[in-house]
Amino acid sequence: MNALFRILSKLNPIKPDNSNYIYRPDVIPLSFAAGMASLQKSGWNVVPTAIDNTSPAKVRNILRLAHKAGMKFCEYEINWGNYQKYFNNAEYKTRYPDYYRGNQVEKSLEHYLTLTLLNVSAEDIFIDIASEQSPIPEIYRRLTGATTYSQDIMYPPGIKGNQIGGDACSMPVPNNFASKAALTCSLEHFEADAYTRLFDELSRVLKPGGKVCVVPFYLYEQAATQTDPTVSATAGVVFDPDTTLYCAQGWGNRHGRFYSPDSFYQRIIKPVQDRFKFEFYYLKNAADVDPLVYARFAFTATRL
Repeated sequence: MNALFRILSKLNPIKPDNSNYIYRPDVIPLSFAAGMASLQKSGWNVVPTAIDNTSPAKVRNILRLAHKAGMKFCEYEINWGNYQKYFNNAEYKTRYPDYYRGNQVEKSLEHYLTLTLLNVSAEDIFIDIASEQSPIPEIYRRLTGATTYSQDIMYPPGIKGNQIGGDACSMPVPNNFASKAALTCSLEHFEADAYTRLFDELSRVLKPGGKVCVVPFYLYEQAATQTDPTVSATAGVVFDPDTTLYCAQGWGNRHGRFYSPDSFYQRIIKPVQDRFKFEFYYLKNAADVDPLVYARFAFTATRL
């Protein structure tokens, strides 16, 4: 995982417009050591490494714990040929050469998996939640003919063209607006109780039979939080009160929640189990696609 953080730290910084919420700030106010010390001084249990949920031993144990908790995972084998075809048709190299430069394979794979698991078609209205500058909406619109929207808290409030600005937990759209939605490297950034409010909102925004896909699904042996203390220690981040903070040097993000099987059930499934059916996927050959790929798990939730 450390190689991943070195890559991410070199990516072009996100420069949001008119927002007080910046989860990947341009300015780093503290050194890594000073940030860790500040978090420890505030009473947090701090671990000076990133979370490892990708090594084979960790993955086996996570799956064992998930099985014990009644969370059934389908073994999903990524079709390398189909992924390559998607990558070429999406034209990442020519249209989006600077998008996640250094690890475009991870992001493009997330996009391919989402498109495949959701089976996006021309009949769909699709929302890319917490989209930032993702090319997903343009690619899906071009490849499938679907009507697509980007949503992000950093966009101006309201709907402007195909952008939905404001809180994902309170979108300015009517009931049953969309048939498909996705969060790619996004759900983990929802702080405090926003994850619960998000699925309440999705139960309103998605049509019956509509589906949301989350990839990567950040699952771990126990509930934990990953953070880069250089950007979180002075930002007033609302961490879960019982969490351990794993400090990832060079990551650049203030908050990344990793769920245990039990915490995922209690926090997300249980409050909406009368409204959603969840399906879980273990990406069994993800490591074989490319050494830089860190997605190991995904899930979909279908609106009942």
